[in-house]
Amino acid sequence: MIPREERPLPLLAGLIGWPVAQSKSQLIHEFWLRRLGIDGHYIRLPVRPGEVARAFRGMVALGFAGVQATMPHKRACFDLVDHHTAAAKALGAVNTVIVEDDGSLTGENTDLPGFVEPIAGLNLSGEKVTVLGAGGAAAAVIAGLVSLGARQLAVINRSPEGTAQLLGDLAATLENCEVTAAGWDAAEAHAADSALIANATSLGMNGMPPMPLGVEGLRSDAVVYDIITHPHDTPFLKDAAARGLRTHDGLEMLVGQAREAFRRFYGAEPPMDGDAELRALLMK
Repeated sequence: MIPREERPLPLLAGLIGWPVAQSKSQLIHEFWLRRLGIDGHYIRLPVRPGEVARAFRGMVALGFAGVQATMPHKRACFDLVDHHTAAAKALGAVNTVIVEDDGSLTGENTDLPGFVEPIAGLNLSGEKVTVLGAGGAAAAVIAGLVSLGARQLAVINRSPEGTAQLLGDLAATLENCEVTAAGWDAAEAHAADSALIANATSLGMNGMPPMPLGVEGLRSDAVVYDIITHPHDTPFLKDAAARGLRTHDGLEMLVGQAREAFRRFYGAEPPMDGDAELRALLMK
């Protein structure tokens, strides 16, 4: 990567997705840029499905350091980049694309460290966990839980084909794990004896169907983690908090994964001393 001080100003990066207007990633990166006094911008870029390759050509021509990707482009990004980092290859998904000195594109995945950041102190050895969903984000969630010691996992998804593809992508990561693939009719039973339940679907997001899983049957010491950011306080998390369960929301993961991307895009360390102020801005 070209050192930040050697690249033409302003430093540019952004987010591609469809839709993308609702994303708070811009707020996070712009907050850090202003706090550090860096002449740079992070731009939301609405890219239609099927147009990612054309967007990449424009990104390189315009001098972008790279882009991040949200739904539905993570798998397309994986297929279209020239190189993959070890993390992206292991997860079979790319959420961050870096423009190299020669104009080639490297696919990275910052979702895994972002997901783990707020629960890094958890020890899941000997525990069962339940993951809801089997999309690109679910890969990072599963790998993150395995990194914390989980070896017994239930993956709940409506499409057996989608689950099979995900588990195939993660075959090396799950080599020593016991994994159960199940439909939503079995979600309650699996969640009931899990130490952690993670929602990696869009269920409960604004404008999407509600989460069909309740919290009444969960263990009293269960951790509930919902990676949705719109809203960050989903009904699923509200119900869990009302029961006194430990909860983590999508804003925590969003900030965590943004830290990794910011380092790559702008060649600087995002400051943590303003995290409380940043979270307050994200919750407005």
